[in-house]
Amino acid sequence: MNIETSGENKVSIIHCIPLSSGVFKESLSYFTTQDIPVGAIIAIPVRGRSVRGLVVEVQDAKSIKTGIKNAPFALKRIESVETIAFFSPEFIESARVAAEYFATTTGQALSALIPKTVLENISKIVPHTSGKTVLAPTEKFAMQADTPERFAHYKSFIREEFAKGSSVFFCLPTVEDVRKVHESLEKGIESYIFTLHGSLSKKEMLATWNIILSETHPVVIIATGTFLSIPRRDIGVIVLERENSRSYKTLKRPFIDIRTFAEIFARISRKNLVFGDTLLRVETLWRYKKGEFLELIPLKFRSLIKGEQEIVSMKGKKPIRGQVSVISDSLAALIEETKQKHEHLFIFSARKGLSTSVVCQDCGQVVLSERCSHPVILYKDEKENFFFCPICKERRNAKELCKNCGGWRLIALGVGIERVEEEIRERFPDVPLIRLDRDTVKTHKKTLDIVKKFEDAPSGILLGTELALAYVSKIENAAVASMDSLFSIPDFRINEKILRILFTMRSIANKKLIIQTRNPDNPILDFALKGNFADFYKSEIEEREAFGYPPFTVIIKITIRGKKPAVETALAMVAEKFKEYKPYVFPAATTIKGVWAMNAVIKMSREKWVDSVLLGKLLSLPPAIGIEIDPETLS
Repeated sequence: MNIETSGENKVSIIHCIPLSSGVFKESLSYFTTQDIPVGAIIAIPVRGRSVRGLVVEVQDAKSIKTGIKNAPFALKRIESVETIAFFSPEFIESARVAAEYFATTTGQALSALIPKTVLENISKIVPHTSGKTVLAPTEKFAMQADTPERFAHYKSFIREEFAKGSSVFFCLPTVEDVRKVHESLEKGIESYIFTLHGSLSKKEMLATWNIILSETHPVVIIATGTFLSIPRRDIGVIVLERENSRSYKTLKRPFIDIRTFAEIFARISRKNLVFGDTLLRVETLWRYKKGEFLELIPLKFRSLIKGEQEIVSMKGKKPIRGQVSVISDSLAALIEETKQKHEHLFIFSARKGLSTSVVCQDCGQVVLSERCSHPVILYKDEKENFFFCPICKERRNAKELCKNCGGWRLIALGVGIERVEEEIRERFPDVPLIRLDRDTVKTHKKTLDIVKKFEDAPSGILLGTELALAYVSKIENAAVASMDSLFSIPDFRINEKILRILFTMRSIANKKLIIQTRNPDNPILDFALKGNFADFYKSEIEEREAFGYPPFTVIIKITIRGKKPAVETALAMVAEKFKEYKPYVFPAATTIKGVWAMNAVIKMSREKWVDSVLLGKLLSLPPAIGIEIDPETLS
């Protein structure tokens, strides 16, 4: 169609962003004779298929006639409009800013930040017509306190926001967290509190979404991160509860941290923001001390919990018929006590397949980095076996004697949950045992069923990985069977993760907690059992500053996977393209058989990101090359 001879109707040029993870264009242009505003969702033709697009700009065709004539392509016509001005301009702008931060396109960011069910059923969504738009000066608050104290304050400011005619959005990392927070807050506001998460059916999700948009009274929305897209105008506060959880990061491209997006969204839409947890991230505590966050209540850096706690050294355990026992005398006695007194026991074990720790068979000493004293990982390349420290990056030949006793029998140990289960069933065949990990459960409902079966039984053992920690409530006893391999994971945040796991174990056990370890002198264990967050933070922030980790830098990880020749070619291209940023290149710790994987890491000072030149280079990389900003691990 010739847009210059389109009759009496006004012709407009529509610029829109594809809401599709498979389309890598930032913006596409079409023409239409319909009156389509910015913010509308429309159907657009892309590569022979129809995808949804979000309108971000509308121009009169007459004003850009020359540009249209000289364009090297023909504009296609828009025929279908699904909804008018659905998402708020503030949400769209926040997605654009977040896309720059995470080195992706706005379209990909929006696709990750909007529930798929909502996008596919836009025509069934009612417009939000009630409530006032909240445009107050935005403030950021940090709240580090035990769970009962945090929720007492949450209930208080819900009442305050309702009195002001404002709604509150509680953002949670997992479906189970949504359920627990709803149970904690619903009393007294049952008619005005709603939950949204990905486990809802399409019918349930759309019905709840529409009720929230049509309710004239202020509401409390408890939801996972993608539901921040709900266009309810009167939301005055966003609460990021369980701020320390790693589940806030999306698991596939584009890799977006919901916490970062929520902070951007709160600033642009002028909403107050609260980060809350028993133990906030080190980055958040550093920013609080720098004055970037206010406190709702004085932050708590110590936590006292009643109950007996014991650290059991496994250093003296030697292999018997090629295997080391994973059950200490203390844990065996606790299992017997659990059986005799008809109590419950939760045993935590690190997941199968984690990086190993290296131990001397003669004296039990863990092999440590000579530079920073962290446990090393045993690697093998084409030339040699070598020890590698995931924290300080020290590398040395593995042909060495034990630094403690001079022994030469160094072995790699990696105790997974299957090994723990095997020994418990062998030694205590009459004790009921249920295992809970991602190999035994695939759905949220199945997990709930397993935990309920354990809690309803007169007694027994629940053996679980980190997955189980979100579901287990207070019981009599708890134990850590194995977590030494966690210290060897190439993750500069691993100390923080271990502290969080141990503190959660403290909170589960009413009577007794046992921690088995081959590294009993590690200060993290002492920090955790004493609830000493102040000294942990001091130690951790000093280490991060010394090695240039967040919050002092922003880490950009570029990952290349494939056949070895292709990876080597791509790696050479990346090294040349980013040479001015001095990337650190190393092999990925986790690989798939037959697939080579290499990482290139760039560190930038926090103040310099987003750097427009570097961002342009990152966005120009082929789609097959992965990009992560602030990755959880460097593996």
